[in-house]
Amino acid sequence: MPLPLSTGRARPQPRPCGPSGSLPAVLVLCVVAFMAARPPWWSFNYAALLALLAIGLSGRLPRLRAVDTLALLLAFWAAASLLWSSHTDLTLPAAYRYLSVCLLLVACRHVVRTRRDLLLVGWAYLAGCAVIAVEVVTGARSQGDVLLFAHRYGVDGREVNLTAYTLAVGVVVALVLASAGAHRRSLRLAPLGLIALLGYAVLLTGSRGAAIGVLLGLLTALAAHLLPRLTGVAVAGIAGIAVLAVPFGMTPQNEMLWLDGLYGRPTGDISGRLSIWPYALSTWWESPLTGSGAGVFISTNPYEIGPHNLLLTVGNDLGLVGVLLYFGTMAAALVTAARTGRTALLLACAFTAAMLPIWLTGQWETALGFWLALGLLTVLPGIWGPERARGVAPRHARSLLRWTTPAPMAGAGRFSRR
Repeated sequence: MPLPLSTGRARPQPRPCGPSGSLPAVLVLCVVAFMAARPPWWSFNYAALLALLAIGLSGRLPRLRAVDTLALLLAFWAAASLLWSSHTDLTLPAAYRYLSVCLLLVACRHVVRTRRDLLLVGWAYLAGCAVIAVEVVTGARSQGDVLLFAHRYGVDGREVNLTAYTLAVGVVVALVLASAGAHRRSLRLAPLGLIALLGYAVLLTGSRGAAIGVLLGLLTALAAHLLPRLTGVAVAGIAGIAVLAVPFGMTPQNEMLWLDGLYGRPTGDISGRLSIWPYALSTWWESPLTGSGAGVFISTNPYEIGPHNLLLTVGNDLGLVGVLLYFGTMAAALVTAARTGRTALLLACAFTAAMLPIWLTGQWETALGFWLALGLLTVLPGIWGPERARGVAPRHARSLLRWTTPAPMAGAGRFSRR
């Protein structure tokens, strides 16, 4: 008896999307990733050129999405600030740094197309973090008894807070790689095991922002595993309020001073931040839309330090337009990842929570490691194919499947391409 012909569409079987990426392009990104974690002094000078080289070696033009478009607009606006900057000698290198991180984000999203690509680039960054962590630990032990809260241990030639921030991003990248390697136990457990080393090194640096960020990131990952939607809404709301409230002086003073007293090293004003934040806010209002030019404030203010707050730094550099482009790029990237499924939502929440203390109190607006991790986070859902938590493929994977999966034609028993 002949089988009846189906008149409905065949349900496509989810599968990983996209062909394998260009290995030379991926290896170039691996070089950038390692330098982002353990940089030689000249690494930033070539970051933009290496990102362009990776795009060129891929053999195809990037397909610009909202995230990529916003990033390129941010780079263009930073370069345009040369037109109104009163210190072009300061703005030129700062604008190049903005250009470098934006191109790195685009290159990462364009080149990394398979699990192999992501594991190579991610492990290159973690390898650099591991080198730093070992240097911090061995350097601390070489000085005698290790005192977590009395001394700050770092790497010679590198600012200790930047070292701690780099390791904090490494913790998030380890979570991303554990998700990407979930099909093999060794690939899943190896990055998770490295988190202990990175976390210990963060504690040795004595950086309050990085230590609180790592703790918040891990706790948020656990909360998102149990209550994904509620955690996603809570993280988005708290982060948005905190980014605005802290620099505008709307946070309780006692709580801020309590945080300042962590590690037993109270300074009374969070190492000068309570003094420079009002000053940076007042200088931003002098050029609210365009800012004073990238890199001008950090070198010309009487405190001789940066604002140590992401909103105030970008506001003084690039004005309200730059703030909208900068935070718009980050928000678009995080939303792009979070909306594709439960696991990606967990990682986006953990990333936001881990970075929030650094955004509020750190000076890290053009960090290669941060923007690389952001790029890897956005490409992960498309790499693992079907979203395991939902049992469906991401939107761009489903679009590909609709065009490549044959559908039966009623009555003819043949297949056509949709």
